[in-house]
Amino acid sequence: MSLTSVILAGGRSSRMGRDKAFLPFKGKPFLRHILETLAPSSSQVIIVANKDKSLYEPLWQDLDVDVLFLKDKNPYEGPLNGIATAAEYVKSDKVFLATCDTPVIKPEVINFLLKKLNSYESVVPVINEKLQPLNTVYKKLAITKAQSVFENGSKSLIAWIKKLNATYITEEDLKPYDPELITYNSLNTPEAYQRFVLKFENT
Repeated sequence: MSLTSVILAGGRSSRMGRDKAFLPFKGKPFLRHILETLAPSSSQVIIVANKDKSLYEPLWQDLDVDVLFLKDKNPYEGPLNGIATAAEYVKSDKVFLATCDTPVIKPEVINFLLKKLNSYESVVPVINEKLQPLNTVYKKLAITKAQSVFENGSKSLIAWIKKLNATYITEEDLKPYDPELITYNSLNTPEAYQRFVLKFENT
């Protein structure tokens, strides 16, 4: 299967107080967990970040996957900027767009989302009545549209999503593949991180 995975790792992590890509979980940094999950199903992985490549490179050197490391064109301008940075380098028609603040992404969820993509430009989960534009799948055309939306002055993921031919799925659609919806458990504060570790470190 030809799939490009784009990992957004360029945020300030201001609420967390340290770079979420390198937070430890089960003895490995968050980003390493994500890479190990995505590498087997990806023909290409693009990491978009703001620090030096040498900090990240050890996390993928032993993995059998083509990794392209990019620096944000406009540092700390939000996730849409990261997507726009990656857009021209995407090789595959299908794209999994990941965030580095969810270390556990269920492969079963990725497979389910890809099956739902069909002729749509995106499959967007809705959890707790909120759209989840990250950790989901897109057509390459949708990523190109993100670039256009950003270049026209918007930083809003939702503004981008609204321009796509998207299909929406519910929590109940996802739970057979991820009962605790851990794929969408974004960790943005030290308190959320500690709760996550206490709950899942030994599972």
